[in-house]
Amino acid sequence: MREIESKAKVDRPDCIRAELERRFGQGSEVHKKDHYFHLPGEYLQSLRIREYDGKIEITTKHNSRDSNGENNEEYEFLAACGEYDKAVAFFHALGHEDYFIKRKDGWQWYADDMHIELLSVNDLGCFAEVEILLPFGCSDEKADESGRKIRALLSSLGLEGCIETRSYRDMILERRRENGMES
Repeated sequence: MREIESKAKVDRPDCIRAELERRFGQGSEVHKKDHYFHLPGEYLQSLRIREYDGKIEITTKHNSRDSNGENNEEYEFLAACGEYDKAVAFFHALGHEDYFIKRKDGWQWYADDMHIELLSVNDLGCFAEVEILLPFGCSDEKADESGRKIRALLSSLGLEGCIETRSYRDMILERRRENGMES
């Protein structure tokens, strides 16, 4: 899938949640734990195991980022939660190292082709994330159109000046360095 996504820092999550519920109805709770791996000496993560809703999702991404957000190619598949330790051992056997853990807790909504989340992320604060998934091979024009739709929603929520262009990886690793932990 091709993922078009933007996120914005949210200072007043209760107000944003109330507005999202007014527009899109009652959201559902979401809890995700992402375990990232990378190859020794590499800065970019190469693999992710995501735990949520009683299953695990194995993902690798080809990341692309600009001032409007992310435009990623994702390759992923699902496995049973009981396979988590096996997946970690498999990645280690391939030479990948543990990199960082990202936890996301909050609320989600679905509206047309958009997936909207309001999430507390590690100790970074609260973020509104909006993504649209497109099939591989879709036109850049369709991706640009999706990006405009996402930015319009964030703008309508009063978050146009709060769009965060850094990745969570960059923010998490920066926080680790600030706390004197190796990255």
